[in-house]
Amino acid sequence: MPAWRTLGLLIAAAAAAEEWPPQRSVPEGPADFLYYNGKIVTMWDERPVVESMTVASGRILDVGTTQLVGRKAGPRTVQVNLRGRTVVPGLIDSHVHPISAALAESDGEIPVLRSFDDIRAHVERTLSESTGPVLVPKVYPTRLSERRYPDRRELDGYSGDRPVMLDNGYAAVLNSAALRAAGISASTPDPVNGNLVRDSMGRPTGLIVGARQLVAPLLASRTYSHEDRARALEVMQRAYLRAGLTSVIDGSQTAEGVRAYQELWKERALSVRTYVTRRLDTDRPIDEVLADIRGLSPVTGFGDAMFRIGSLRVALDGGTLLGSSYMPEPYGESTEVDGFDDPGDLAEIVGLAARLGWQMTAHTTGGGSTDILLDAYERVDRDLPIAGRRFTITPANFLSEEAIRRAARLGVVAGMQPAWYHYDGPALAGVLGPERMARLQPYRSIIDAGVVVAGGSDHMIKSDARQAINPYDPFFGMWIAVTRIAADGSVRNPEQRVTREEALRMWTLNAAYLSFEEDVKGSLEPGKYADFAVLDRDILECSEESLRGTQVLETVLGGRTVNRRP
Repeated sequence: MPAWRTLGLLIAAAAAAEEWPPQRSVPEGPADFLYYNGKIVTMWDERPVVESMTVASGRILDVGTTQLVGRKAGPRTVQVNLRGRTVVPGLIDSHVHPISAALAESDGEIPVLRSFDDIRAHVERTLSESTGPVLVPKVYPTRLSERRYPDRRELDGYSGDRPVMLDNGYAAVLNSAALRAAGISASTPDPVNGNLVRDSMGRPTGLIVGARQLVAPLLASRTYSHEDRARALEVMQRAYLRAGLTSVIDGSQTAEGVRAYQELWKERALSVRTYVTRRLDTDRPIDEVLADIRGLSPVTGFGDAMFRIGSLRVALDGGTLLGSSYMPEPYGESTEVDGFDDPGDLAEIVGLAARLGWQMTAHTTGGGSTDILLDAYERVDRDLPIAGRRFTITPANFLSEEAIRRAARLGVVAGMQPAWYHYDGPALAGVLGPERMARLQPYRSIIDAGVVVAGGSDHMIKSDARQAINPYDPFFGMWIAVTRIAADGSVRNPEQRVTREEALRMWTLNAAYLSFEEDVKGSLEPGKYADFAVLDRDILECSEESLRGTQVLETVLGGRTVNRRP
């Protein structure tokens, strides 16, 4: 067994009941439940579609014909007539942000913002109902009808002397009061890690790309307690169950967020199986970053069936929608790779993490940053082979043919979110042109090259599965991957479409593979967790347009019904 995995096993074994990676275990029976008269899509090559399934002790006992699986039923077996409905394995979102998504609406619902008028209405209402600064999270210019941010003067027109900041994590726009509160003026030096946008007179327009330290005073004005985080997590996990999600991968968590998970785990209050990505702050000297990595414990794999420590994550660039992604060909300002003036630093981080037993991932939105990450992976691979470690790239929106080949050779997994293509492709097309747009989420090419693609949403705000930013409804994501229809109705690069079975695999077996859990979930096979969703339609046979409207009637986790539509 490789040393890196042995270390992970030793640490996990000290406090977790299950081995790592977890293994399937076929129960003896008799069955607790017999589900029959359905179309059960197992994602198991041996029996891909069956009519019946038995469950015992929270795991799948058998799947097949009613005559076959019924042999393991007993006098106390509960028999459930599916009445012809379709059943799929429990769905897995490979990239969500549940705590921040729920906290964003802790002061009230945030409406869907599609225009400057929507922003104004929301800000004015918030000003009338609260005191203190108004922080509006995850506002993307590509999703506004104006296709830009309002500037500080436009915000000033209705915000008065109250600080207002529209934010999305990679850029922010501030009104005049917010600029004053943050201590930003015409004399503020230009930041080295971003762009303080100025007008022709040298005065800040209100838009700040990157340079998060400049808006830190405003961010600090809204703080959350440990109890806030834990309760927010509970609320969002219940919402995920309603969407048929039985497992998720939290895409980026701080130490405070991990503690919220640990508390709910200790209380047995987690309702969705979660693999938590640990975020690493790399905006510091490399020696401090390496010291932090050495001090982190436990590593990838610690936990049990409901909670596990997942990847170690760094961020290499900003947002594609703001011109702060690092692309092979520059298309905007501030397109450097954040925090890595020396690419050798990244390889040093990846190498240390690998030696200590961490799975590695990174935020790379632009093709240039993805290339740099693959460079680091290759550099480490020369001394410490990474095949089998399932290092990841996400969201990896732009992938060249060469990058795809490199990822395949290294065994790298692609964690991707089709919503970025759907909502933002139309705006990006006018900036990037057809040649670069051909590299935007080329699913067919990636899958054909042998790279495992895990589907996800990058859910960040709102609890509604279809109105959220981004929507975490898995069938919406599958519909995008199958049709490549964008928000404006256009279809770009239709040759990159995938089949419905491939799309379903992205949200089941492939996502389970990303977290080393394909032996216990992702398909309905004997010995795997009895996680599944009962649907209101046959997603393999319904019309393409109907696919996006799929409703989950019942969600089952570990053999127990955890959600049922009235």
